[in-house]
Amino acid sequence: MTRHQTPFIRAVAIVAVLVAAFAASGTAGAATPCKTILDDWLDNDRIDRIYELSCYEAAIDAIPEDIRIYTNAEEVISRAFQNVSGRRLDRQLEGPSTIETPPAGYVPPVDSSASTAFPLPLLVLGGMSVVLLAAGGVGYVSRRRRQN
Repeated sequence: MTRHQTPFIRAVAIVAVLVAAFAASGTAGAATPCKTILDDWLDNDRIDRIYELSCYEAAIDAIPEDIRIYTNAEEVISRAFQNVSGRRLDRQLEGPSTIETPPAGYVPPVDSSASTAFPLPLLVLGGMSVVLLAAGGVGYVSRRRRQN
């Protein structure tokens, strides 16, 4: 290479980098309108504007997991889609369904050690307190009758 070719190669490299940068910024700008739905929701928990229909589902897919769990962003965006399009946003469950329907007449076993189990000791104590109150009431009434 000669000394005069080096500036030319640098200029070509700079032009290639600038073209790549403009191309990358063009694709980033195209993805921004769909992200603005989530930004619109973050602003005041509502969707105030109308967006392209394809952006609503893309915005729901872009919701971070913590926002999805602790807020109603997915529901609000789905309702906004329904208001704009007049139809529901059909979302499919991801992964195989693990819910199985039990056969008819199946009664699951009761685990009495669980925190949601039937409170038998509490009912026994309640029954005993009713019996003791009734015995005290009978004693009080019989004593009042003897005094009269």
